[in-house]
Amino acid sequence: MTHPLRLLGSLAAVALLFCAPARAAVAGSPGECRRQHAEPRAYLDCLTALQVAGERDLQRSVEGVAATIEARADLQPSQRRRWIGLFEEAQGRFVHWRNFECQSIAPFEGEGPRQSIGGRLGGSGVIEQRLICLLSHNERRARDLESRYAPEGDWPPAPPAPAATAPGPADATAAAPPAQPTIAPRIIIAP
Repeated sequence: MTHPLRLLGSLAAVALLFCAPARAAVAGSPGECRRQHAEPRAYLDCLTALQVAGERDLQRSVEGVAATIEARADLQPSQRRRWIGLFEEAQGRFVHWRNFECQSIAPFEGEGPRQSIGGRLGGSGVIEQRLICLLSHNERRARDLESRYAPEGDWPPAPPAPAATAPGPADATAAAPPAQPTIAPRIIIAP
């Protein structure tokens, strides 16, 4: 038999759910995702959206670093190319380390190992730990790059994406798909 206070609490929660104002689809932190989305799928979707946004922020910082180095008039072109090449190598090593850390080690840090069967990890807790790991490492890396390289007032805004138009006969070679960047492979591909 259900206790009357428990039933009253459940009814109050349902009433608050229907009366609460609509919230943004994506929260600003993993903690807000958990508070805003009780269903596991909605929670993981929220974390995934944050992770995709974090990847964009990190990529913006990486591109900003290259632009900042390229703008250095006090260096010879060969010095700028060397610096950019070394930075790209360091970024690639960061991404490789981050991916290994978040794919292999982070799942053991949450509730997942307690829910394993036969030593194999699985379930939403493992995905949650991976996403939170990616979020935290990307945020720290982006902040570090910004503190070291960003000009006063932060990075310049990214230019707007060009409008999609149908290529004409003269534009056939320009319609080739862009090459994938080699400095930031992804664990999770954006939809």
